[in-house]
Amino acid sequence: MSQDTHVLLARQPIYNIQLEIAAYELLFRSHTHSEGADFVCGDKATSQVLLNAFGEAGLEAVCGKHPAFINFTKNLILELPPFDPEQYVIEILENIEVDAQLIDALTHAKAKGARLALDDFILDHNSAPLLHLVDIVKIDVLALTLPQIERFAKVFIPRKLTLLAEKVETHEMYEFCKSLGFELFQGYFLSKPQNIEGHAIPDNKMVVLKLLEKVQDPEITAAKLTDLLSQDPQMGYKLLRLVNSAAFARVQKCTSLQQAITLLGFNHIRSWVVLIALGNLKDKPLALRQTSLERAIICQKLGKEIGEYSVYDYYTVGLFSLLDAFIDRPILEIIKSLNLPNNMVKALMNNQGSLGLSLHTAKCLQEARLDDLKEEKLREYGLDLDALNELYKQSILESDQQAESL
Repeated sequence: MSQDTHVLLARQPIYNIQLEIAAYELLFRSHTHSEGADFVCGDKATSQVLLNAFGEAGLEAVCGKHPAFINFTKNLILELPPFDPEQYVIEILENIEVDAQLIDALTHAKAKGARLALDDFILDHNSAPLLHLVDIVKIDVLALTLPQIERFAKVFIPRKLTLLAEKVETHEMYEFCKSLGFELFQGYFLSKPQNIEGHAIPDNKMVVLKLLEKVQDPEITAAKLTDLLSQDPQMGYKLLRLVNSAAFARVQKCTSLQQAITLLGFNHIRSWVVLIALGNLKDKPLALRQTSLERAIICQKLGKEIGEYSVYDYYTVGLFSLLDAFIDRPILEIIKSLNLPNNMVKALMNNQGSLGLSLHTAKCLQEARLDDLKEEKLREYGLDLDALNELYKQSILESDQQAESL
């Protein structure tokens, strides 16, 4: 790659059996002005590309306290990047040639604190020598039958290896892998509704829907919102705690809901009411709320650059795009109950309009579908890949900080 190399970064959450975020896999798209675009994962990234992606803040700026799974080439394994080895997991790709030099380098990396994972694992003469070194084996469950997945579990779990199921797309697959002893899970199953046919909406979710309906009412005023929140002391307490948290450091401590609305703005408080209400659904993991918050902030920042509607509209579209996963009902059914404006409905259903563009972009970044970005359209708003990368990093930093305070 030339010296003028830029990187677009994406992270995918990896969950533990409690469906808490345990780590992130980092994926990259690198491009150069002289060579054009080149889609790659971390396995093609040089040490300099990694440094360009994270800047002086390092991995913590993107992953917080969680370790980063990164695909390494053989050269990158032989010359480790200048990050704390305890902050990352070296993913060894199946096409890396295993020899004595590689084994020595991996042994050295492990001694320094790095963990090792076999990616897209297939047991053969090349991979077999690595089994005594690695800590984690990643299994692509989408490419295997259920009996094949079960055989992997029977072979590797007795060896005290941690199994990570990747490309888990359904709740049923998650439950199956968990029952076999898998400990880590990667995929988009959390973002999908479950058990949506033939079941009435439970009372706790009906309460949330009714609250969302009231909060989204175009006729609601600051006084009405204050009155509504005053009827739920727990909601009021959580809102004030968030307003006074480190994520929104203020010299003046906020002591009332009315003061919070005055200081931060009516629409800001409405957004947090939705987040807190969704977080109160005990049958949904907090990781889903964090995904929703991250998407909302990405959309909000994109909306600020696009400028067609208020940033609150863009934020709301991002936040509401996962309501089907929270409520376990089809998104169209939920949208109808909330009486949303037509531009939001079109965005949520079909990614139409500038609201839809922000939502589509946020999904691509979150799901590491970097080749699906509508780059030409985004450039009309001054959003080239470098601008997107910076916007995305700021979004995940803000969402992580806010999530800790919720």
